[in-house]
Amino acid sequence: MTHVFTSARGAAPSCALLLLACSFAYVQGSEMNVTYGYSPLENTTDEAWSVAVDKLGDSAGFSKIGAAVELLFTAIGLPLGTEDQTEMDLIRAQVEWKQGLALWIVPGPVREQLPELVQSWIANFLLAAGLYLGLGAVWCFFIYGVFKNTRFGVPENTIPSKEAVLEQVMVSLSAIPLYSTMPVATEYMVLKGWTLAYGRVSTFGIPSYFVFFFLYMMNVEYGVYWMHRKLHELKFGYKYLHATHHVYNKEHTLSPMAGLAFNPIDGMLQAVPYLWGMFLVPMHFFTTEALLFATAVWTTSIHDCIDAGMEPIMGAGYHTIHHTTYKHNYGHYTILMDKLFGTLRVPPQSKPTKKNN
Repeated sequence: MTHVFTSARGAAPSCALLLLACSFAYVQGSEMNVTYGYSPLENTTDEAWSVAVDKLGDSAGFSKIGAAVELLFTAIGLPLGTEDQTEMDLIRAQVEWKQGLALWIVPGPVREQLPELVQSWIANFLLAAGLYLGLGAVWCFFIYGVFKNTRFGVPENTIPSKEAVLEQVMVSLSAIPLYSTMPVATEYMVLKGWTLAYGRVSTFGIPSYFVFFFLYMMNVEYGVYWMHRKLHELKFGYKYLHATHHVYNKEHTLSPMAGLAFNPIDGMLQAVPYLWGMFLVPMHFFTTEALLFATAVWTTSIHDCIDAGMEPIMGAGYHTIHHTTYKHNYGHYTILMDKLFGTLRVPPQSKPTKKNN
């Protein structure tokens, strides 16, 4: 329980300040008679929707995939750009759209007083914290309640205690403020033109988009693998950074809420390959932004201790082994790097059984 209260002290100041800031913004807006309720999802127009639907119907092959993605983006109101809009103008519009998902409650006059980087950080913090708490709560509800003692849940005797889950939540909430600086840094460097990021899929075309995506993700897999492995092998890195996460080293102490329960410096180091990859490979900006948040979803799934047997995906079965042996299965999304560098250990349920002749 000592860890719980220590972590709570770390999380409380940032959460309290954020709540105070939001409350202040709301009160100020009320005094200025500002109307609330705008959402970036309202950007979708009937004309844009009709154009996207027609393009999907008229396309084929790779073009149809691109048209389907464009239709999805149109449905959620993501700016796709106009012919006279530059790549950087489009990316800036997409950044503002993403911030609007979280900052819609802040009145325009108040928001305009905040520095751009502060707006970006608040938006990313709110989105990250909301995703972590919302997704984690739903995940726990289903695997510990609805699907308990089934193949889609966990056995009752391995459900972690409420104290263990609370500790993981507190550690995560104390780290998310620093995690949120990663997308802020990404957006800043992209808008400065320092990276190879681009705004329109059509800039390179659908085939190139997938080639670049594959190269980028191979960079991420390689970088996360070695960053994670060295955090174990270097005594300083493990003792002062990674050990925070490995307090949870048994099935009955792991939960979906452990996915972000790291020392914040540790968590940021493991996210660095996403950042440096943008200097190496032309990468669609909004895809990169989505991947940063997808990591939170992924880490939730691999800490639920449910082995789905989806090789070569690095599922929870593999990652549970990592938490118990400390020297296997360092990979990110796949087992490829562990297999290549000799650190793979396969869960018993995933091993092929020999048929009797």
